[in-house]
Amino acid sequence: MSDQWIRKASLLVGDGKTFLDLSELRFRFETQNSDKQTPNTLHVRIYNLSKQTAAKIGREYSTIILQAGYQQGKFGAIFFGSIKQTETGKESNVDSFVDVWAADGDIWYNGALLNQTLAAGSTQHDIVNAIVKAQAPGGSQSTDAASPAGHSMKLATDAPGIIGAAQGVANTLSRGKVLFGLARDYARDWARNNGLRWSIQNGELTVVPITGYRPGEAVVLSSTTGMIGIPVATEGGVTVRALLNPLIRIGCLVQIAQADINQITSQQHGLSYAQNAQPAATPTTAAGFYRVMQAEFSGDTRGQEWYVDMICLAVDVSAPADASVAVAG
Repeated sequence: MSDQWIRKASLLVGDGKTFLDLSELRFRFETQNSDKQTPNTLHVRIYNLSKQTAAKIGREYSTIILQAGYQQGKFGAIFFGSIKQTETGKESNVDSFVDVWAADGDIWYNGALLNQTLAAGSTQHDIVNAIVKAQAPGGSQSTDAASPAGHSMKLATDAPGIIGAAQGVANTLSRGKVLFGLARDYARDWARNNGLRWSIQNGELTVVPITGYRPGEAVVLSSTTGMIGIPVATEGGVTVRALLNPLIRIGCLVQIAQADINQITSQQHGLSYAQNAQPAATPTTAAGFYRVMQAEFSGDTRGQEWYVDMICLAVDVSAPADASVAVAG
């Protein structure tokens, strides 16, 4: 944990092409990231901006990029998105603030339309490529990683490999197909048909096997690597808090020793004691591998807060990567 004590943060606002760096100012932030289809969100409070700069945020500056980590350790992006709402005010006679609320990929999510015909024989890759290229009204196709709030979508770099191993991916269209409607609706149906979950993470369409995880080395969480307090296993998953770590991504693996986790069991409803009600199984594994389903980052560049709170699902890494999570049938 020696590389997790000198904090570093970067906050940029701009028009998608040019950006203003606000990193030297104090700011507090909270993100809500999950594997749900709906856009992730950010709330950040920026202190003591000039009136001229504050007036531009949300108008001239419509894109926001938040990066966080450590000067001598891991540092990276934890949120890309478009600014949706701002509020100005004062905390005291000397401290003013601008509150910013932003969403990740919501322009594409709410407005991208498909109007395309795919020929017979088109593959599952052809379908998803058509989905990510769909544009919201007034948008233009962009592959610029510095413009996450654009009106089109990118496919995550690890997505092709996950799609290639997905169930049903070998299926091709037996006849031509007209795609007309919201891209998100086609993304939902396409993911379900291929045994995948999809979500938008930092301006990219990300896929994870319903019963698997994203490739990459697991982030080890322990008292010596930034884990705070004691994780708890419930029927909804394992909840754990750690020092902020930009390597933690939705769908990735973390590793927590089973002995470090408290377990909560509940009795099955509707059964009497005479029926020998059994406690519900708790989602832990001896090897200690878990898939991140939800990650909430929070921090204060002049305060104590610098955390990531997670909800994770147990994974059996001895099974194939796309069939390692038990799903109730």
